[in-house]
Amino acid sequence: MPLSRRAFLLRGTAVAAAPIVGTLVPSFTAAAADRADIGYVGENGFQLTVIDTLFDMSTPVEVLRSDRVRWSPDPTNGFGASGKLNGLPGYFSGDAHTTAPQIFTAWPKVQEQSRKDGFRIGNSAIQPQAAADQTDNWRVLIDGQPAGIVGLWRKSSPIHTLAVADRRWESTKRHLVTFELDRAIPQGAVLRIMGPSFAETEYVKDPDVFSESIHVCQAGYPLTGPKKAYVGSWLGQDQVGKNGNTDALLSPATEWSLVSTQDGAVVRSGRLTLAKPSEEPHRKGLNFNGCSIYEADFSDLELDGEYQVQVAGLGRSFPFNVSLAAYDEALRLAARWYFHQRSGCEIAAPFGEGRTRPRNGHPADGLKVWQTDLKLGYMRDGYGKVRAPKALSDNVNALGGSDTAPERSSMKANPKAWGGWHDAGDWDRRIQHMDVVFHMADIVETFPHCRSLNLNLPESDKTFSHADVASRKDDDDRGDGETVLPDLIHEALWGASLWRRTQHENGAIIGGVEYSISGILGSVSWNPVQKTYAYGPEDWAAYRFAYGAAKLGHVIHHVCGDTVLGSAIVAEATRAWLWAEQQPTDGFSDSALSRVNQVRIASAAVVYRASGNPQARKVFEDQNPFVPQAEKPDSSLKKEVFPAAYLEYVRAGREGRKVYAEIVAAIEGWIKHRTLNGKRMGRDFGLHNTAAYPWGLGWLRFGPGSNWRAGQMAMYFASEGEATTEVHNAAVEGMWFGLGCNPANVSFVQGVGHREFSDPLFTDELSGKKIPGQISFGVAGGKLYEWEQRKTAGAFYPPNQEAWPIYTQIFESHSIAIAAEHGIKSNAMEWLVACAFATLPA
Repeated sequence: MPLSRRAFLLRGTAVAAAPIVGTLVPSFTAAAADRADIGYVGENGFQLTVIDTLFDMSTPVEVLRSDRVRWSPDPTNGFGASGKLNGLPGYFSGDAHTTAPQIFTAWPKVQEQSRKDGFRIGNSAIQPQAAADQTDNWRVLIDGQPAGIVGLWRKSSPIHTLAVADRRWESTKRHLVTFELDRAIPQGAVLRIMGPSFAETEYVKDPDVFSESIHVCQAGYPLTGPKKAYVGSWLGQDQVGKNGNTDALLSPATEWSLVSTQDGAVVRSGRLTLAKPSEEPHRKGLNFNGCSIYEADFSDLELDGEYQVQVAGLGRSFPFNVSLAAYDEALRLAARWYFHQRSGCEIAAPFGEGRTRPRNGHPADGLKVWQTDLKLGYMRDGYGKVRAPKALSDNVNALGGSDTAPERSSMKANPKAWGGWHDAGDWDRRIQHMDVVFHMADIVETFPHCRSLNLNLPESDKTFSHADVASRKDDDDRGDGETVLPDLIHEALWGASLWRRTQHENGAIIGGVEYSISGILGSVSWNPVQKTYAYGPEDWAAYRFAYGAAKLGHVIHHVCGDTVLGSAIVAEATRAWLWAEQQPTDGFSDSALSRVNQVRIASAAVVYRASGNPQARKVFEDQNPFVPQAEKPDSSLKKEVFPAAYLEYVRAGREGRKVYAEIVAAIEGWIKHRTLNGKRMGRDFGLHNTAAYPWGLGWLRFGPGSNWRAGQMAMYFASEGEATTEVHNAAVEGMWFGLGCNPANVSFVQGVGHREFSDPLFTDELSGKKIPGQISFGVAGGKLYEWEQRKTAGAFYPPNQEAWPIYTQIFESHSIAIAAEHGIKSNAMEWLVACAFATLPA
């Protein structure tokens, strides 16, 4: 974190030196480096990429005692850290860390020359017009001769959004403008273009330039297995709202070739195959592409190297590799990302791999976590409807404190409430994260190749008793002192540490840690402006802890070999589960009782396998959703909720515990049927089709980026001990969309691909480095919230979101959470499972 002062502020005065210009928007920088700003669409068309509005970013500086500081921090306001330092307006971090300094950042400035006013649209009730959308405002010359423009389409969306003052935002936009001319552009011709906010520029037509209409997996393809590129684009709308696409340019007669980047040799060629026509809907009459999608299949290529797909009339794809271990790095990053999400852990060399951050969320640094009696389950982030910020505010005020001074209340600090992983873009830690602990342990059990995964952690190649291991709950928690644990197990232990550390003697488990509000500008995780609270114990949290901890303990004991640590964690899980069984359910609504019962039954199966507890066995066998033994089973139990738990019961029987054969047979049959009878991930971009995808559009946010079906396939492999080539190939195809094979040619995964999602949701030091392995939702599949529309106003064309086909709604702004957010137990966890399965050795 740069803290040099004199380069930015004149000390002790209100006069500021010229602001330091930071790195420009990452996605624009990458785009400029990887391709030209022009592409070609057929014989008589071309496409311009225009980047609109850039920022000069200020360098954060340390706040000194001699500085004149004016701010009134509000821990419940998203702009509650703004103020002035020596007269200069900007925003501050908190000031409670005992060693890390408070920092100040001046507001970013928009580079005046970077604005493209020709693309600005009005707020009129009629169809808004921009000068750039009108053909008469453009002039095109081909070898010096004027050419007529017979068609013009545009699609524009935000790729970076920043607050430039209190409640005022600006966005960098990427405009893709497609022109159809009245005559052909010969190869080698000089094309001269001028238009609104577009200075006269000259190009020479080259058939080998990058094409936005060719989509490939930018992480590459496996040496043996499926390899396909997809071709086709929705081009946006013209000035009267008519959609444009590539349908008229492509057909089964269109030729493609696979070109080696080493020597230019054509190693494969053929004609495109129609994968999904534009008139065929995905769901409810909608085609999610807005165009026909064609494919080029080169699966028979088994020669490693770097290649590009070239399509006649369009150009070339991004380069990609064909290799024996195409997705090994994706797996490593998917697992390593959780290290960067740790709370209570410093990120330093060499473990940060280029990223540093002070220790955060740790009581030894001055942070206080105030213990409440509020239950996470009652909140919107549990199974209830209560808004957490309001509940926290009401609670602290009712106990004699205030939003700014919880220390005046009767609440006590909980010094053990540290550890775990930060949730999504903010810093909350919730009991649902124990699902990730379960699946990390399951990956180690199911996939032997993941046991040797090197994640470059402080704990790597160490026993649990080693001095570098900070995830222990106390000094007596040391394991056998001899067994070196796999890295993924060490990471799972960090994820579980918050709840292991705070478990009550009677087994009770708290819901997690919550901050007074998400995303205060300037606040950083190691020095937050927010106040921090711990939820109270509850049965729902105890069941969820037992679900993950019992699995983790069992795997540490029986797979890793540390019987001391494994047994201890299984005992903690069992104690939590039994405590939850004793809690009253009076006053629960039917829906709340159903949600609690779902995890109760699931955790019973896991606890029974790990501990042999007869009470857990009876609860599962009485109420499971397969062959329940109770006279009146709970009809609200669904097989697809906590599905991995049911395999635990099957595994318990295989390991010698008593089970009902009918239940085991039903579970095994269901696992096999849902995998082998489900459709492949889909016929375009490796995604789902309607028959195999029963959820509504809102679920898409967890689909394309996370490869959710691979989790089903991984369960099948765990149950059967093998996977068919067809099943494995389907999971591999499911990797592609999230790794760049999508309409925007954007990799949702940071650190993988040529064009990374430019502005993922991240509330920690906006000028800091992105986190390798962070995966964004990518495709929202839901209507933008009002606050998302407000922050990105004027950044879209077409301006109406409903005009955009679903798969094209890849809006790369962290202010659009439904596209830019990530879920620690939703898409990130599913992606990790998918990577483990896809990298399974032959």
